[in-house]
Amino acid sequence: MNGEQVMLNSAVNRSLAQGQGIGFPGLSRRQMLRVGQFSLLLLLLALSPIARANDIYISQSGSGSGSSCTSTLSAAFFNNSSNWGTGAGQIGPGTTVHLCGTFTGAPNSVMLTFRGNGTSSSPITVLFESGAQLNAPYWSGSGAINMLGRSNLVVDGGANGVIQNTANGDLLANKQISSLIYALNCNSCTVRNRTLANAYVTVRNQSTLGGTMTQMTAVTFSGSNWTISGNTIHDCGWCLFDPYGNGDTNINVHHNDIYNWDHGFTFATNGPNSGSNLFFHDNKMHDNLNLETQGCMYHLDGMHFFGTSGSSMSGIYVYNNYFYGALSTCSTGFIFMEGGSGTPAHASNTFWWNNVFDATGADGAVSNGWVGIFSGENGVTKFLNNTFLYNNVADNTNCYNIGSINNLTFQGNVANGCNIGVNLGSLSNTPGSQIDYNFYGGACSASNNCFVYNQSFAGSFSAYQSKSGFDLHSKTSSYSAALLNSDGSPQSGSPVRSSSLNLSLTATANMLSLNSDTTRGGARTSVARPSSALWDIGAYQYGSASVTSPAAPTGLTASVQ
Repeated sequence: MNGEQVMLNSAVNRSLAQGQGIGFPGLSRRQMLRVGQFSLLLLLLALSPIARANDIYISQSGSGSGSSCTSTLSAAFFNNSSNWGTGAGQIGPGTTVHLCGTFTGAPNSVMLTFRGNGTSSSPITVLFESGAQLNAPYWSGSGAINMLGRSNLVVDGGANGVIQNTANGDLLANKQISSLIYALNCNSCTVRNRTLANAYVTVRNQSTLGGTMTQMTAVTFSGSNWTISGNTIHDCGWCLFDPYGNGDTNINVHHNDIYNWDHGFTFATNGPNSGSNLFFHDNKMHDNLNLETQGCMYHLDGMHFFGTSGSSMSGIYVYNNYFYGALSTCSTGFIFMEGGSGTPAHASNTFWWNNVFDATGADGAVSNGWVGIFSGENGVTKFLNNTFLYNNVADNTNCYNIGSINNLTFQGNVANGCNIGVNLGSLSNTPGSQIDYNFYGGACSASNNCFVYNQSFAGSFSAYQSKSGFDLHSKTSSYSAALLNSDGSPQSGSPVRSSSLNLSLTATANMLSLNSDTTRGGARTSVARPSSALWDIGAYQYGSASVTSPAAPTGLTASVQ
């Protein structure tokens, strides 16, 4: 019998001997002893501190016990490393720290700094209670919340949590470097369900910051096993920025609403095999007109991938996203994947499918093409069942601009309303390329400037087919004859109907299986791709509601390489 049991028995025996134990009819003294032992054990558990509090409540200047939002500890408690650990009342694995009320920071300050790590099974969570906010004229470049060098952390905005600058931007009191969440070298970390606002608020044709815009971030992060999901992110320079991550892998960015950006999402590398397995899906990326400047001081990118000479990334999966809005002529594009200048190649094994690119709200032509992919010398590149919408056949913007790529599969894509539907400028005699079953609507039926092949205009669609050997089963029509709804979904008589390959069995390289999504919000009817019949060209299968995002393909499997 251990010491604790001996003391417990002794205490119960004393209470019984002193007549303090009330008898129970029909129970023997031995049975009453057991009842007393159990009762005393419950009493001791109630009176003694637990191994460590699982819930701690804090406000900016609280002086209570930390047991609720009416009795809070302070932010200073959170920031004090002596309050972190596995002891009673400390913040450690499994703890949820609840934020209560408004936290108001001084200019260039950090409000909360994580001082310890969670575990894979018991992360440390900061949870915003209803109405909680972190506000400052401008938060430090090290963030309102600092997660630097930590692991297994969750920052959860709850129902309506907000982190924001209140006076940083053009025509405002401050023009200072700022990050809302700073999380370099944070592994197995999550930022979800919050509003990240006003890292820097721009006014069209007023900004003068130049390269400093790269440091006006909503989340600066790096590390592996990241999740960024369910956030509303707006008015920022490089909103989500992984700068030169070395070995970062398994990054999942999904169901975010990102707008008023210089760069919506940026992923950079600085060494061989320095980035892999990035999943970017079911996001909205829209509106950058506020970032326009005279002379285009900024090049504006929805997603920007780049790296230093000799760096590489492998495994980029971009699907079920909606790119749209009021767009500046300073845009480089919705997608800009720079080519690598060294060996190994900058990017390999990239997959793009079921995205909708809507440039009908653009202010004019852009220089690089709305979707520019210039890296993929190694591995494979698959660009499948995307829809591009434009309404300006007079400018020379490339809707799809793809070059310097081997093993390209470009199938099942729509380009409607583009003067140059596709620019395959560097793809002549490209090994392993499969370019077919696409639809080009608009100028292609009336002019010779539809296609660029081998760095020159190929002429008519038939001339392009003859010169390239590509798109032999693809279709063209006038803009109106495409019979597409405003969101790109097909009407009943559209030529995109049943005109794409069925990829249920063949497109198995990291093509995730999804039945529906709610990227554009609202109720919708999602029509799955058929398992055996031909698919419709583009991101939508006929019958999907035209007010929401495309139905994802079904029957495809995920096999992370």
